[in-house]
Amino acid sequence: MLIDLHCHTAPLSACSALRPEEVVDLARERGLDGVCFTEHDRWWDATALDDLASRTGFPLFAGVELTVSEGHFLGFGLGPTTAISSLAMVAEAAEATRGLLYLAHPARDTLTRLSPALAELCQSIETINGSDSPFVNTAAQGLVANFALPGIGGSDCHRAAEVGRAATRFERRIASTRELVSELRAGRYSACYL
Repeated sequence: MLIDLHCHTAPLSACSALRPEEVVDLARERGLDGVCFTEHDRWWDATALDDLASRTGFPLFAGVELTVSEGHFLGFGLGPTTAISSLAMVAEAAEATRGLLYLAHPARDTLTRLSPALAELCQSIETINGSDSPFVNTAAQGLVANFALPGIGGSDCHRAAEVGRAATRFERRIASTRELVSELRAGRYSACYL
């Protein structure tokens, strides 16, 4: 199952020009089997996400991209929480829900460094980001050896042309965010370009 694990939509991500329905249409057109919405520091309402999945007949999953001074984190299984403004708060949110954290686009800029604290906090990293160059993604792939789980892939889409540039290929079918977290935890996936 091919899922784009890093998608932003308006209005929850103010920087995105994409409506959720547009992401679904483009994802289907580009051969994806599902999409995970990872809005910036905001969570999708579970009922709204389920309604959209039912209306479109397309598997949709909930995640989040958390932003703190040390970097950006893709969170899966965290659930809605109050504003997160520090690395300690990211760690608390993940621990409280047994959620998973992946360092997003870890080689994109010099602000994000894979310190021992970040390596300990995250289960793995995003090794293929569709909005980064192949050079940057190769650098990220060189960092994944520091983690027990494989890296993930996602488009980091904010515009139509970006949807589905990268994704994560899962070995099993996934029907819910809970199953997504379970498959991520099991490491039965690989990052890929489309």
